[in-house]
Amino acid sequence: MPKSYPSRLDHVAIKVSDIELYVDFFAQVFKMEVSSIDGDPKRPLQLWIQGVIQLISDPDFQGPEGRSAHIAVAVDNIDLVLAEARKFGAVSQAKGPNWIEMPDGLVFELLEMGPTGD
Repeated sequence: MPKSYPSRLDHVAIKVSDIELYVDFFAQVFKMEVSSIDGDPKRPLQLWIQGVIQLISDPDFQGPEGRSAHIAVAVDNIDLVLAEARKFGAVSQAKGPNWIEMPDGLVFELLEMGPTGD
């Protein structure tokens, strides 16, 4: 049997109705910046956050169907991130306080990094 090699996640593509809101959200809550833009920078068709999260502008998008189940983000301080996320209207889910949902249905799982950054 041939030896297999581990795969790695390249990126996650997500439809969003308000792309500017999510640029600000990722920058302020997770300190993640835009790495590439497709289209007019003032009204991008799509863009990439740190090369791993692709946001696709779809102003008519109304809900989580066809988007993704959730995005897991490892953070240094969950409480600080939760406080920042709430400024954008995020609310905790029944799964636990580390699960938050944005007003348009996008769900994040927050994982606290260990002392080695894992």
